[in-house]
Amino acid sequence: MSEENVEAVRATYESFARGDFSAWADLPNEFELVTSPELPDADTCRGEAARRWMKAWVESFKQLTIEATETIDAGEVLVAIVQWGRPRGTQTMVEGRWWVVMTFRGSETPRTDLFPERAEALEAAGLRD
Repeated sequence: MSEENVEAVRATYESFARGDFSAWADLPNEFELVTSPELPDADTCRGEAARRWMKAWVESFKQLTIEATETIDAGEVLVAIVQWGRPRGTQTMVEGRWWVVMTFRGSETPRTDLFPERAEALEAAGLRD
């Protein structure tokens, strides 16, 4: 895995930690998002549909940040994330912990898979815990 890809992932999650999700607007049309079945509206989306899904997710919160807590360079880039947000219409802050597996083609990310558990993410990347 290219160190450039790992650094790009880190920089993206630094933006997400500040609540800046504008990087999603630049994703290529080949981009594929596979969301965990545990999420509301779970789906496999491509291109514009993936960008709409992510935008709707962010807009469902009054406040939202997503922070990378661990990054693993394993052919794909695996990222442990913690998300904090206040869903619209509530005063309650919620927290979610997920694993993201980002599969690169060159310097672009053609696929991102979300998993609720580390073991599932490692297995998807062909690794073991």
